[in-house]
Amino acid sequence: MSTIRFLRTFLAVEKHGSFAAAADRMALTQAAVGQQMRALEVEFRRSLFDRSRRVIKLNSAGRDLVPHAQRVLAAYEAMLADADAGAELAGAITVGAIISAMGFLSENLVHLKQRYPALKVRLLLGPNDDLAEQVRSGAIDAAIVVEVTREASDGMRWTPLYEEPLVLVASARVAGPRAEVTPLLKSQPFIRFKRQAPTGAKIEQALRRLRVKPDEIMEVNSVAAIVDLVRQNVGIAILPLLKHADWMRDPALAVLPLPYRAPARVIGMIEGERQPQMTAAVRQLLLQALQ
Repeated sequence: MSTIRFLRTFLAVEKHGSFAAAADRMALTQAAVGQQMRALEVEFRRSLFDRSRRVIKLNSAGRDLVPHAQRVLAAYEAMLADADAGAELAGAITVGAIISAMGFLSENLVHLKQRYPALKVRLLLGPNDDLAEQVRSGAIDAAIVVEVTREASDGMRWTPLYEEPLVLVASARVAGPRAEVTPLLKSQPFIRFKRQAPTGAKIEQALRRLRVKPDEIMEVNSVAAIVDLVRQNVGIAILPLLKHADWMRDPALAVLPLPYRAPARVIGMIEGERQPQMTAAVRQLLLQALQ
């Protein structure tokens, strides 16, 4: 099924605009992406990319291939779903999740349990790096985590699920809907998400882009805890806009977009080598829920 895998990478290049960006999303090296794309060109007997510029882009033949590749992958995923539907899954599976993704995971695994009554599902909550290491060691079967590096995901399957852009979150007492981000960062106490975490690194990039050094009062390793502190007007924060939280309708909060295209953290699923049929069923269910 190498062609299917290569088509996934091809669509990642089309979506994210470069071999380097596709490599990050697919947990591959940039060289591996290049090799896969050359293999596709050999198989289809035509050039798919314009390599005359610094950043490689799809040419007209590559753009023409996109809808065909999308249909092929959709048909393949549907075929896998039909195969799963025809086979009873039984046994036990353990799936972990970071705190902010646990609600999304648990809601959908309830549906999986209804579909496969003989399947026993155990959920595990934990920090991002711990979950990734447990998948790698075989202690758990899969996990929903923030995007891991290519090195950290080596030997595991990585499937991007959705993105969460960074926003500024403040108490409604200090910021209205027309408030400006930079003046708030310069004037209000700042609550920082843990620097060493992948999300913390993206927040640091955003602050550098804004050229602001806020008055940092504390560092917390929990998005939920930071939001509670913001509600109490302890300070403001830059955080990922959680896909499954309704901050926009919270009258105690002001949620402001950053004044440029904000970086986003990618939430996805990593799978180990154990029980591939069960983890494939979980993956397919989560992807369907996001459509």
